[in-house]
This record gives sequence, structure tokens and C-alpha cells, in this order.
Amino acid sequence: MSDINDRTSGADGGRHRQNDPTDGDPRVAELQADIEQTREQLAQTVDQLQAKLDVKARASASAHETAEKAKQKVLDNQGNPRPEAIGAAVAGVLALVLVVLWRQRARRRTTGRR
Repeated sequence: MSDINDRTSGADGGRHRQNDPTDGDPRVAELQADIEQTREQLAQTVDQLQAKLDVKARASASAHETAEKAKQKVLDNQGNPRPEAIGAAVAGVLALVLVVLWRQRARRRTTGRR
């Protein structure tokens, strides 16, 4: 019964004793600060792990970053296509057309020999 008399009846439900010997002890405050710092670090670590595991968000961010880099390479400061980008695009299309024509010609030659 003496245990009931030693407890407070405050908002904490009587979990703390009225005459707690650790009250005012600087080591307790230091330990509590250390615990709080550890909790903060743990929360940051969990957030970082969640970000690494979110593959969809990472892929989306990577695609956005790649698109922005491509835009910077192709467009000038005013948003107009750079002349070298236009030349590269024309050269690419021309190369594709030549490859298609070359393959068609090669097929005709092999088909005609059978």
C-alpha cells in the first residue's frame, strides 16, 4: 500500500514517484539529450532508407533529370534549337535512311538469286 502513496496522480497516470532520486541529476538530462539525438538520427536513417527503396520515385527523378540535361544540350538560352543539334538530327535521319535503303537493296539481291 505504501507504493500507492508514493506515486503521483497527475496526467502521467502516476508512473513517476514524487521523491525521484534522479530529479535534478545532470547525468539524467545528459542521457535524455543523448536519447533524443539518437532518435533524430534513427529517423533520418529510416527516411534515407525509404527514399532508396522507393524505386518508382527514383526512376521518375532520374528520367526528369535526364530530360532536363537533354534540353540544355539541344536548346539555347532562348529555348530555340541549337544549330549543331539540328545538324546532328539531320545527319541521324540521313544515316537511318541510308541504312534502310542499303538493307532493302541487299534483300533484293539475295531474293533474286534463289
